[in-house]
Amino acid sequence: MNDGAPQPWWSRLTERALAFLQRYPWLLPTLSFAAGWISFALVQRGERMARGIAALALLGWIALLLEDFLGDWIERLTRGRLNEKLLHFATQSLQQEIFFFALPFLIAATQRDLGQMVFTGIVIFAALASTIDPLYNARIASAAARRVIFHAFCSFLAVLVVLPLALRLPMEQALTLAVVLTIVFTLLSLPRLLRDATPARRLLRLTVLALALGTLWMARASIPPAGLQVKQAVITASVSDDLVPGAALPALTAAQLADGLDAFVAVRAPQGLSQPVSFDWRQNGVVVDRIAGTIRGGREAGYRTYSRKEHFPGDPRGAWTVDLRTSGGQLICRLDFRVD
Repeated sequence: MNDGAPQPWWSRLTERALAFLQRYPWLLPTLSFAAGWISFALVQRGERMARGIAALALLGWIALLLEDFLGDWIERLTRGRLNEKLLHFATQSLQQEIFFFALPFLIAATQRDLGQMVFTGIVIFAALASTIDPLYNARIASAAARRVIFHAFCSFLAVLVVLPLALRLPMEQALTLAVVLTIVFTLLSLPRLLRDATPARRLLRLTVLALALGTLWMARASIPPAGLQVKQAVITASVSDDLVPGAALPALTAAQLADGLDAFVAVRAPQGLSQPVSFDWRQNGVVVDRIAGTIRGGREAGYRTYSRKEHFPGDPRGAWTVDLRTSGGQLICRLDFRVD
């Protein structure tokens, strides 16, 4: 290699950009978080700018994949000027972009459900960990298995949140695609993960990855439906022809059920989205009825729909809940009422 060879302009530009981000490590997470909130607000109105912001986040995800698989090639192409430290910093920056972009969508979709709160809490912790260099370098980047899992989780979020905005995929399709692509990404990472490892370490790393992917698949129903936001939810005795609900009924008697009961919701969704849903009526935790429906995106105040139940068990007393879920089982909203 000729050390005196002129450095390509794009290499100099990349080095300057990375050096600038290293001087101001708070800048990219802040901008990504702001972009996420802006995109979340705009996507409800169907504006093209929202899809443009999502496309930029998608480019970040693609760059993240390319860096992982083509890191050695990039280093050779730049003749070693973009050293391993800079490449790892670029990866960390891209992870920050995706985590903080996804957070507003997840926070807005999280309901009073333990599984959803745990998942969103994990994403918040991962986002913060990506910004704390001592923690990131010592606990994530330094261990091959943890690095691959962190990388795969970041890619999972990118597919889960970004692709539905760009392609208007229903939540259950986006979730399945995210899980499948995460598995593919992990399998493609195996050669680098198992390189130079002893047989015992290879077995341990494969076991950890299998457990992580298995946990993600088993817990998929506990993942918030990113992009959906409940604007109104009420249990009521009636809904008018122009879809205006009556007074809320948090508690009622068995006699009041004679004329039926409505579970009314208004849910904001991305423009162009057609989301199959179900209303699951539960008495004391047991599903007694499941009524299908559809949510369509584009209305700023939320798409209005309701489920009407007219037939109740012989003894309807107890605690009731109505869960509005995607066809994949993700909880959108939960309504509670009691029958005495």
